[in-house]
Amino acid sequence: MARVGWMGFSVHSMAETNAALQHIDRLTRDTLEVQTRIATGLKVGSAKDNGTIWALAQGMRASNGGRVTAMRSIDAATGVVEVALAAANGISDIMIEMKSKLVAATDTSLDEASWRNLMGEYVSLGNEMNRLVEAAAFNGINLLEAGATDLSVVTGPQPGDTMTIAAEDMTDGGGIVDVALTGTLPYPDTAHILTQPDQAMINTFDSSMTDVNAAVSRLGTSLRTLEVQKVLLQKQSDVTEASIGHLVDADLGEESAKLNALMVRQQLGVQALGIANEAPRMILGFFR
Repeated sequence: MARVGWMGFSVHSMAETNAALQHIDRLTRDTLEVQTRIATGLKVGSAKDNGTIWALAQGMRASNGGRVTAMRSIDAATGVVEVALAAANGISDIMIEMKSKLVAATDTSLDEASWRNLMGEYVSLGNEMNRLVEAAAFNGINLLEAGATDLSVVTGPQPGDTMTIAAEDMTDGGGIVDVALTGTLPYPDTAHILTQPDQAMINTFDSSMTDVNAAVSRLGTSLRTLEVQKVLLQKQSDVTEASIGHLVDADLGEESAKLNALMVRQQLGVQALGIANEAPRMILGFFR
């Protein structure tokens, strides 16, 4: 095959022109990648950018998704426990008043009408305590009612990250509250109270107050634990989000500088292509 050459130039291969085109193509691809990073703010936007980093970031995002679910569970449980704790505190306060009525009613110097009046107030307070138990529901859950089940709370992103908050049955005769009278709350009146209260009733009531205060303490501890766990989850989520950013976020200042440099190189590449294309025209000039 005939070959016409001049200063190493071939009309068949046009190596200089092809090299210039390849250089421009490479610069165009690099420019597009930089523009994509600037537009998305990500240096690793998909697995093809960096499979290892992308997989690591995806795993961290999944963990944060689990933490969001846990925080929602904690928020819901917090409402339930806050309402139960408020009602339990109210019950404890009412029992203090009931204790004073009960002690006063044991005074043997009182006539029957007097101690029955005191016991009437005692029963009214007990009924109010019972209403607090019934009102201690939040989102359909009442930890203080009879037959209430323990509350299970998701507290972390991993399977098994749960916390159980025990139900506290504060209905009269449920095991915690005992008003030391025949039958259970609510009472319509004091007609069934046949004898004047005595020290044995006070002892039973004192034991119940101790049990109620212990239950209030448990609820308070559970609420505090939920609050601490949520703070921890939020901190973990923030740190994880920042770590993901370090892995995949683009440095926009650096990318902007790269883009400017690539644009300059593209202009130079176009000029180089123009120079390479001058060679064929110079060869044709020999034949004029």
